[in-house]
Amino acid sequence: MADEAQKKPHLSALVGHTNGLTKPASLAAATRGGGGGGGAAAASKKLVIKNFRERPKLPDNYTQDTWHKLHEAVAAIQSSTSIKYNLEELYQAVENLCSYKVSATLYKQLRQVCEDHVKAQILQFREYPFPVCCTDSLDSLLFLKKINKCWQDHCRQMVS
Repeated sequence: MADEAQKKPHLSALVGHTNGLTKPASLAAATRGGGGGGGAAAASKKLVIKNFRERPKLPDNYTQDTWHKLHEAVAAIQSSTSIKYNLEELYQAVENLCSYKVSATLYKQLRQVCEDHVKAQILQFREYPFPVCCTDSLDSLLFLKKINKCWQDHCRQMVS
């Protein structure tokens, strides 16, 4: 008996092994009823986790409302203006849509928005006024600078 009392202070901070997991000493003592002689029967309680009867559903118009938020955010990024939504909120919205199997549609919509933006940017260069004779190197230099700025802006926006 005296040997057991001496061994207790030398025990590790983790005691009470249950189902292959260890409990901290404070938690193990609390389940025994404060450290008295509750025994192993009082300490082992089963936790039963039940599945949902039905999978929770997204609220009505959630997909449309979320797409509207995402579209606004992408447009703000593409125009280098501030986003009026919290990035964490947007991330959570995308995660929710993906977990409800809307990821393919979301991808197509985002891809289309990005393609439309790039096409609009390219269109300005297709209509760039070149002189009949393109020997003016100043015009060519200005054109290349505008293309470079457009490309740099696009890269910055995609990384943001």
